Amino acid sequence: MILLQEVNLAAVFEENEGLEVTRENAKELRDFYRGGVQQKAKAEKEFQEKGYPVAMKLYLSSNELFSTLLEYIDRDSAEYNLFEGTSILFFPNLLVADNHLKMGRIHDAMGRQRPAYRNWKRALSLVRRSLESERTEWGLALQQELLLLLAPKKD
Repeated sequence: MILLQEVNLAAVFEENEGLEVTRENAKELRDFYRGGVQQKAKAEKEFQEKGYPVAMKLYLSSNELFSTLLEYIDRDSAEYNLFEGTSILFFPNLLVADNHLKMGRIHDAMGRQRPAYRNWKRALSLVRRSLESERTEWGLALQQELLLLLAPKKD
């Protein structure tokens, strides 16, 4: 059993390292998940280095892969049975929410508040969907961060 405190972005990245999956070579739902995680990992690196245009493209690519998957499986799970005897951390809703949070931060840094706000609203919706499936500290922390970003500004 996986402790819900141990569910985090770094653990998801670690589980999905290895042979790179692209949209073109993704055949099964697990390929779309792995590819989405891998694109997100690249986006995070660019985001940390303030390579915002590249990060934005990678977040969008990650979301495309996850959206294909979410058409078929829309619940997050701390122990998703990938195949017999193998379970993975499976959080497509939370990962897409985090992508939208970061895309909102990029828009905000560029002075584009409306797109930032739209991304954060979308992220909050996805975090809530994730929390309906699995209540993780990661999800709760992301929800709190988004609520602060969406709160009316006091001048």
